[in-house]
Amino acid sequence: MTAVEEQRPRLAWLFFGWSGRLSRAPHALGWAFWLMVMSAAFTRVLTVSKDHPSFILWALVFILAAVLSTISSLMLSIKRLHDMNLPAPLILCLFVPALSFFALFVFLTWPGTRGPNEYGRIPDHPKD
Repeated sequence: MTAVEEQRPRLAWLFFGWSGRLSRAPHALGWAFWLMVMSAAFTRVLTVSKDHPSFILWALVFILAAVLSTISSLMLSIKRLHDMNLPAPLILCLFVPALSFFALFVFLTWPGTRGPNEYGRIPDHPKD
């Protein structure tokens, strides 16, 4: 094993790093994680009465989770594009309503490049 393969990437890189490559499974799991976090926060906002003091807290938690999940989802998708040996500006496809579902489907199903590419030597690691 090389030094890059032996070094495990950190969760901060997985969710908020933009360099390197990310294969399909971690990309899908990252999106699923943020979907669960957003669902839990949104459920709490809906179940707490607007008159209750904790409503403001849960609303702020939901807003914070929304901001973090948006940034993280973009970073996950940029690394996924890198694994497919495509440039990061294609991430703009996620912002076009007619293309966003198709783009996410492609990110989740299209295989990455085998072997090294210009964004890294192996998937699921930062660029060395």
